[in-house]
Amino acid sequence: MRVCVIGLGRMGRGIAVNLSRKGHEVLGFDIDPNAASKLSGSNVIVTSDMLKCPEGADYVIIAVPTGKESISVINSIAGVVKGTILDTTTMSLSELKDALKVVEERGLRYLSVRLEKGPREAERGELILYVGGDEELFKESSSILSQIGTPVYVGNHEQATALKLISNVILTANAVILAEVSAVIRKLGMDPDTVVKALSMGGSDSAQLRARLPWMLKGNYGESFSLRLARDVIDKALEYAQSMGIQLPITTLIDELLRIAEAAGYGSKDFSEIAEMLKVNERKL
Repeated sequence: MRVCVIGLGRMGRGIAVNLSRKGHEVLGFDIDPNAASKLSGSNVIVTSDMLKCPEGADYVIIAVPTGKESISVINSIAGVVKGTILDTTTMSLSELKDALKVVEERGLRYLSVRLEKGPREAERGELILYVGGDEELFKESSSILSQIGTPVYVGNHEQATALKLISNVILTANAVILAEVSAVIRKLGMDPDTVVKALSMGGSDSAQLRARLPWMLKGNYGESFSLRLARDVIDKALEYAQSMGIQLPITTLIDELLRIAEAAGYGSKDFSEIAEMLKVNERKL
């Protein structure tokens, strides 16, 4: 099977490597001229011409940072792509509407495929996929989706997109609480691994506790979901809720805290670096 991956950042690069390892012919494109060097040692073929990537591809996977960029990609490749587009971009509902307008006007085969988990799982083919769109097209694409991760058909495009935003609100709120209590845990002087093991056995267990609390306690952060991207997703969730007449006061406060951390220079690797800002504030007291 021939697959084109447009966007070779943390997630797109992992997906491309995973599918290449599984025997597919994978072509990739990214505006970053250094993208090819980051894929050295893999069988992914990186092209400098975006329009060459979708030619003859059975599937085109879009993995760009924002909905605005996704819409630009869809417009650009509409006259070339013959296969199915799997759009993994996290976008707002207004961006989704603009994307679907292009899809409908150009008669494209298109599924919304919103991703859960991070770059490590992308490279292992262990992502969770919230898929929205035509159910028959989903079934037809189940083979490739299952090689990317575990697909869950959730309904239409809007439902898949909204569910991703909701998921990000929950995980971000969870991680911010963990960042706050990490100061208390450090004062206790306990072994970080013991703390995580103990807490994960009780009612406070969560994916964020197991993945991000160790980073916070040890001050060693993996490259996963930058603070800039986290804020972008939170802003999209707030925009969507407001369009429905729903206020999210706690999420609004979290968004403001993330904004302060970003302005202070934290979060280039992962948004959980907000714990480092709290450490600085702790030392000032």
